[in-house]
Amino acid sequence: MSENWSVYADWNPWHGCTKISPGCRYCYVYRQDEMYGSDTSSSLCRKTAAFDLPLKRKRDKTWKIESGKLVFTCFTSDFLLKDADPWRAECWKMMKIRKDLLFYFFTKRIDRFMECAPEDWGEGYDNVLVGCTVENQQMADYRLPIFKSLPIKHKSIIVAPMIEAIDISAYLDETIEEVAVSGESGVYARPCHYEWILSVREQCVAHNIPFRFHQTGAYFFKDGKMYRIPRRFQLSQAHKANIDYHIDEYMVPSKIKFEWKADDYHE
Repeated sequence: MSENWSVYADWNPWHGCTKISPGCRYCYVYRQDEMYGSDTSSSLCRKTAAFDLPLKRKRDKTWKIESGKLVFTCFTSDFLLKDADPWRAECWKMMKIRKDLLFYFFTKRIDRFMECAPEDWGEGYDNVLVGCTVENQQMADYRLPIFKSLPIKHKSIIVAPMIEAIDISAYLDETIEEVAVSGESGVYARPCHYEWILSVREQCVAHNIPFRFHQTGAYFFKDGKMYRIPRRFQLSQAHKANIDYHIDEYMVPSKIKFEWKADDYHE
């Protein structure tokens, strides 16, 4: 996620996930593992060598992940995956130590959030942004009411992969800091329709919620025509549509005001 912008960093403390809903059918983690010839099943969750990356330092004793970064967390798994329960507490501790970073994770398991939250979570950590992922109306109507009820300071709705038209307007208010929409990638991807994207955008504009069209997906239907879009152009083509709303040059929602001081972490 972070290859193009210096404001971003990646942290994948574990890898591998189990499929739980329609959006998981053609999971990119499974595709990438197959592409690179992984000897371990993609459904088997395992810790990575980067598990403690937020606390690692360079030779000059500075942090490997510099202060002020937006850290995409656990994007090759799900942070609330049950298989990772034994390791998650240590990750929460690292997030608390690195208060100078903003950690961002997506989850399809928002119904597990409170049993996975740390004891001192309270109303939420200031430096943790949680994205609830939905792919169709059924998942939106199940997950988003749960998401809305949770004590989380920074909330984002991720409509991805978008496999049908979705109405999320009932769940949009000032507590939602961003809605991001994406089509599905991969050879077997289900088509995404531009009119679906525009509908979600209209819902966000009506509620003054930042909206981001993140990527088109592999098969994109627009103006009565189906387009096959190579993977390397799916992000750039979405950006060229120029329909983002209240999103800054680094693709960060305008509502997220993350500020840190040099002494915001302890060791």
